[in-house]
Order: sequence, then structure tokens, then C-alpha cells
Amino acid sequence: MQPWKISAGLTAALAGSAFLIGGSRLGYLAPHWPAIIAEDGVRLALHAVLALTAVAAAIYAVARTTGLADLGSRVDLAERSVRRGEGDAGLEDALRQDEEGDWK
Repeated sequence: MQPWKISAGLTAALAGSAFLIGGSRLGYLAPHWPAIIAEDGVRLALHAVLALTAVAAAIYAVARTTGLADLGSRVDLAERSVRRGEGDAGLEDALRQDEEGDWK
């Protein structure tokens, strides 16, 4: 899996969680939202975009640093070698049984 995909998914999950948790605590502002958006809408949107970008960049940096960027390709390479018969025989049998739907 590519680090930008990890970063995008985790950022969306964190933003959604923050919206759900924070949204209920901002209920007292409901009558004032039109005035808030009219006066500070652009600044609020800019800050939200910058915050999401910062979170995504931090997650991306962590994924690149920890080696998650190459994990998907390594797993794919290992699976292909096992399917060719170059790897663990037990794992090869398990993959074959899984493809055939022969679960024990």
C-alpha cells in the first residue's frame, strides 16, 4: 500500500472523528453560523485545509520513515514467489486450498 493512501485514509478517519465529536459540542453556535460563515468563512476554510494537510503530511512522513511504503510490494513479491513454488510448501498448500474454497 502506498503511503499517500495510508495518509489519506487516516486523515479522513481522524477528520470524521473530530467532526462527529466536535460537532455535538458546538451546538450552541447553531443560531450564529450564518454570521460566522459570512465574516470568517474563508479563514475557517483555510485553517481547516491547512490542518488537514499538516495531519496528512505527518502521517505520510511516519509511513515513509517506518517502511510502510514498501510493505505492500514486499508482501506481493512474497506471495508471488510462494505461488510459483519457491517458498514455504505449507503456505503454498494453504493458498491453493483457499483459492479452491477447501476450508477445514
